[in-house]
Amino acid sequence: MRIAVFDVGGTFIKHSLMIDDVMTSQGKVPTPRDSQEDFLSTIETLLEDMQDVEGIAFSMPGVIDVKRKYIHAGGSLTYNNHTDVTLWEKRFQLPIEIENDARCAAIAELETGNMQGISQGVVLTFGTGVGGGLIINGDIYKGSHFIAGEVSVIFSKDPQIHHSQGLFGAIGSVYNLVEKIAKAKNSDTRDGKEVFDWIAMGDSISVNIFEEYCREVTLEFHNIQCLLDPQRICIGGGVSENPIFIAGLQKAIDDFYATLPIQFPHAEIMKCRYCNDANMLGAYYHYKKQR
Repeated sequence: MRIAVFDVGGTFIKHSLMIDDVMTSQGKVPTPRDSQEDFLSTIETLLEDMQDVEGIAFSMPGVIDVKRKYIHAGGSLTYNNHTDVTLWEKRFQLPIEIENDARCAAIAELETGNMQGISQGVVLTFGTGVGGGLIINGDIYKGSHFIAGEVSVIFSKDPQIHHSQGLFGAIGSVYNLVEKIAKAKNSDTRDGKEVFDWIAMGDSISVNIFEEYCREVTLEFHNIQCLLDPQRICIGGGVSENPIFIAGLQKAIDDFYATLPIQFPHAEIMKCRYCNDANMLGAYYHYKKQR
């Protein structure tokens, strides 16, 4: 079986060809921001480089009805709002299965990753925004309107004052973190690796901003704990491969719970087994299950 897999993010489209459960020919290209036609043309170009593809698996942001293959809302890719994906099947002449990106990460971790054996868990993916995949009673939970786990649109601050910057998706955005640190250091870099190197070297400006970022994210971890009481929270996205990111969040969580007047149970924090590949692998598992 040869399945083209696309993990569509707000910044990049990551792609691979899955051949009998083996991920091959990985790469990434910038995500078109202008129109759905530009997006579909990019997918067509990528498909041309893959030979004898039998189907397509998509991991995408937004509110997605898997059974209808319908994108109600495309997240940051608003050109995908109200899209019937069966029209894409006709265009590409291939069967397509599609699922929300963070939910794909949760599927991958539940199937063969660090959520195996976990009954109640949460997968949070950090990138341009923050995605959430919920596991309840050992299965993926989508909610009544397919928005369960849409943590990016949780308001962490007063929307009348902070507007979209008060959303958890903006506060937890790694893109915004990198931009904030670069601006504070009068740098025009957007290279996350360079910024985390500054943190690793103990640069006071970078460290202070990163620690404040971790404290703000920790408050949402606590809110999630109060609502769902998960056993484990797995951290995904490309940044999860950097041990500084996981260690920073863990320290902020430990410090927060140490300040509470009573002992409060909280979830184990662990990085996703598949890190940046979790979305693609989960999309592939979803394709196989649907087929």
